[in-house]
Amino acid sequence: MSKITRFLPLISLLALAAISACRAAPEPEPRPQEIIQNTAARMQATSGFHFAIAQTGAPAYLDPTETISLVRADGDYAAPDKAQATVLVKLTGFVTKVDVISVADAQWQTNPLTGKWEELPPNWGFNPAVLFDSEVGLQAILATDMSELALTGKEKLEGGIDAELYALTGAVAGDRLFRMSGGLIGPAAAGVQLWVMPESFELVRVVLTEPAVDEAEPASVWQVDFANFDQAVTIELP
Repeated sequence: MSKITRFLPLISLLALAAISACRAAPEPEPRPQEIIQNTAARMQATSGFHFAIAQTGAPAYLDPTETISLVRADGDYAAPDKAQATVLVKLTGFVTKVDVISVADAQWQTNPLTGKWEELPPNWGFNPAVLFDSEVGLQAILATDMSELALTGKEKLEGGIDAELYALTGAVAGDRLFRMSGGLIGPAAAGVQLWVMPESFELVRVVLTEPAVDEAEPASVWQVDFANFDQAVTIELP
């Protein structure tokens, strides 16, 4: 048997191993802008989701007299323009909960003292439906207002779902943020961190950090968590 004949089986095995390695090579990660565009499209296409919003740092006042500030909101969004939430607010000297229902620009809130539903004037309150409006809400912000995007890798959120998520950083322009939030956020640009589910491109968490207005107050930080995409939610007017 020649040397070449003796080594043929080994050569064949090495060739098969090389082919298998090529087939098993992972696909390259998508570019940050591609991830964000797919995330915006996923939010535009959904019929609804659950959200939880937490605000820390400099207070975000819900009324023109700056006596009621937002602490947290937990609720549900139903496309295209309905939302309901239980909102934790801070009044002078105490913290209480109110319920909110919003349809487009109209919104109702339970009175913190009586518990009765009241329709709010346009410049009052917390309107979660506008936060997710297709033209001025988070979907539009993701699609058009992001810059300096970077994919920092994949990671799990502590206390969150057991999955490796795309982790991104960047900046977001403040004009649409200001209109979306009714003046609670912006108009200055803000730093942003996002965590996105691979393959489905569902947004799991976004954290916005606004620049501090002055040294006397800390920066305002907004964290929004999402779950239950495409859930069926019935939201009725009070």
